[in-house]
Amino acid sequence: MYDKVMKPSAEWVYRLVGMTGMILIVSSMALIAMMFRDDIIGEKFGKLMSAVYKISADYGMYVEDVIVEGNKRTSYDDLVMALNLSDNESILGIDIEKLQSKIEQLTWVKSCVVKRSFFPNNILVNIEERTVKAIWEYEGRYYPVDAEGNVIEVEEYEPDAPILVLAGEGAPHHLAELLRAFKQDEELALKIKAAVFVSNRRWDLVFGHRDNGIVVKLPEKGFDAAYQKISLLNKRQGIFKRKLTSFDLRYPNKIIVDIDKSVDDLVYKR
Repeated sequence: MYDKVMKPSAEWVYRLVGMTGMILIVSSMALIAMMFRDDIIGEKFGKLMSAVYKISADYGMYVEDVIVEGNKRTSYDDLVMALNLSDNESILGIDIEKLQSKIEQLTWVKSCVVKRSFFPNNILVNIEERTVKAIWEYEGRYYPVDAEGNVIEVEEYEPDAPILVLAGEGAPHHLAELLRAFKQDEELALKIKAAVFVSNRRWDLVFGHRDNGIVVKLPEKGFDAAYQKISLLNKRQGIFKRKLTSFDLRYPNKIIVDIDKSVDDLVYKR
């Protein structure tokens, strides 16, 4: 029904005349409405405006194209279906806020801005899609999760690059605070392959390989300070280059370290 490419109108002079006429018509009808306000309120007024919009469309003020920007995962067909604009619909009668609300109900859309563009008569839709920050493994399925911890309900999702894997009941709801802690050392955060939310109250971080990497057990409270402690230890001693299996930071005054017993020459110093 609509094309993505904006095409300049060859009838702009005709439309300019039509617009001028429409302004006069709308002004006259508005004046009449004010004079007979008590009789035109509600249904009668709605019928009056419908007539105005029909006349405006007849004078060339109808929607020709829908121009969309910012959509990577949201299909153009889904957008057109959400807009549900009919052929030759008056561009003056469109409820912009209603259109925005419809589009923002689509799965991948975080927010959008809808505008009219006259000469030519286009509807401009600028979309901001959700940014996937992790994948949540739950009941045998994988769900993309955005930076705010919202689970994006899709049938299939293929990440564009290696991404953090979440596990555990309620993990997505606590992702935002975990990401804030990661900002203390973003280079270290890139080494984290998985984050497991344990007993719906604290995190285990898995560095290196997901199946046999190093597990860092964070406390329920103050886990951001515990992450910073691991960051400092790594910068000073390169702990993730050693043959270690886990760090337990759940206790305030000590760190419990599990060492690979097969490595005899490894010494860990606090």
